[in-house]
Amino acid sequence: MDPTLVYNIQSGTIWDWRVAVDLFAGGVGVGALLFSVALSRYGDARYRRLAQTAGVIAPFLVMLGLLFLFWKVGNKFNVYQMGINLAPTSLMWWGFLIQSALVAFGLLYAWMWLKPEANPGRSGVGLVAAFFAILVGIYHGMLLAVLTSHPVWASGSMVLLAVLAFASTGVAGGVLAHQLRMMFAGRADEEDELDVYVRGLKPVAGFLAAVLVLMLLNFFAWWVDLAFGSLQSRQALDAAMGVHGTLFILVGLGIGVVLPLALVALWYSRVRAGSPGAALSLMGVASLLVLVGGFVIRYSVVLGGQVALPIATLS
Repeated sequence: MDPTLVYNIQSGTIWDWRVAVDLFAGGVGVGALLFSVALSRYGDARYRRLAQTAGVIAPFLVMLGLLFLFWKVGNKFNVYQMGINLAPTSLMWWGFLIQSALVAFGLLYAWMWLKPEANPGRSGVGLVAAFFAILVGIYHGMLLAVLTSHPVWASGSMVLLAVLAFASTGVAGGVLAHQLRMMFAGRADEEDELDVYVRGLKPVAGFLAAVLVLMLLNFFAWWVDLAFGSLQSRQALDAAMGVHGTLFILVGLGIGVVLPLALVALWYSRVRAGSPGAALSLMGVASLLVLVGGFVIRYSVVLGGQVALPIATLS
């Protein structure tokens, strides 16, 4: 008998752009659902339609991300094994359970928003869905952070990145979707309603700006952790930045974080000046840029964390 051992190992990038799409779309869905629940519970009547829009789009974004993840899976017919086998020590098994629960409760929550007056139990369902949404958002970060063989990912900053990413892109996605809804419904031309809506966005704009600032601080802490860490950490940072650094810094941080911050500041000036139309346009552009930057950051982190490091040799 031939004692040769054969290892079937996938070469090159294991997690490709489809995983980045899953993390991005799922993060937007998680954030949009939490945004909707927060607005419906703590906001007044001005936020009702915005909460409705965010709540309806949320589960479909999560499902869109899962479709891309399913596309990435090698043997797709074995996915059902996740549901019939117990694997409590597997992070991905837990991810399968909580994401399935999020989709189920998210769809129920979205359906109840279609006829809000006829579904008084929507608030309770929203809280349950929000619980699973928070777990999924944390899971997205842990999915990277627990892989200690990849220094770019193996940091608490990755968990915080996931939380801040779904907070920023979820709000941006909900706001942008609602502005498109207003435009198609013709309500964007109604000056009185537009002024009420735009002024009601002040706490939303403030929250978005705060999250973007925290993202910059988190990225700085992540960079310091790698740049002044072990030799492997420094090499991993150099390798990732060498391949994806320009995209990450210019588009992810520059266009997706810094520029939206400037637009939010300009939005406040237009609101004070009594120009709701201009303010609405600024918020729409800022939201779009946050979404673009959110995807680029996810893409750069997922792909950059898998760039091959130089082989250690004795000299």
